[in-house]
Amino acid sequence: MRIGRKGEVNFESGYYAYVGSALSGLKNRLKRHLSSSKKKRWHIDYLLEKAKIEGFFVWLSRNNIEDKIACKLIRKFEYVNGFGSSDSKCRSHLFYSDNKQKLVKALFRVLRRQSLFIEF
Repeated sequence: MRIGRKGEVNFESGYYAYVGSALSGLKNRLKRHLSSSKKKRWHIDYLLEKAKIEGFFVWLSRNNIEDKIACKLIRKFEYVNGFGSSDSKCRSHLFYSDNKQKLVKALFRVLRRQSLFIEF
């Protein structure tokens, strides 16, 4: 499928987790992702035209931990190089698994570990 300026990307059948932030507002970001009528601005907008959202993990933090989470997941899963990471030090923010439970468990582990580094 074509992903904006990134070009053609082949997506295997399975489960994907996208790591993003909602620094400008969680409600508006989730509403945007769920909307079918939006101007395509980010890589995820193109993927969501065809993908089915099965859920969200929401992690509230005063710190921006998006990159820390993505950099941990990149060691555990296949990923789409350059997806959602144009302003990141990580190679990708989109991760793939053919096993939904494996992906969900890894997300919980990474998020739980990140809580040790968050200052409130």
